[in-house]
Amino acid sequence: MKTTGKQPLPEAPAFDAEGYQVNRSKLNGGPLPNLGRVVAQPLRHGGARRGAGRKPTGRKPILLRLAPATVRALRAAARRQGKTLSDVAEERLTPA
Repeated sequence: MKTTGKQPLPEAPAFDAEGYQVNRSKLNGGPLPNLGRVVAQPLRHGGARRGAGRKPTGRKPILLRLAPATVRALRAAARRQGKTLSDVAEERLTPA
């Protein structure tokens, strides 16, 4: 017998008083599990882990308000030297 490729129409969904569908026997082609025998597994991802996160450098964050010309000069020097803006600023602020 040759098939036409058409799938049979699924039966119309039936819902209980709480709004749950009650006439499902398969989901995505596979049978639904027996919920009376399913054991819930705790999630094993997320949360804090030892050794995770950014490693301490000993440096402290600080907010500065600088003139636009000073910022441009610092950024240009950092780009020219291939360093970070923080490294250039620290070199210029550290007494020799």
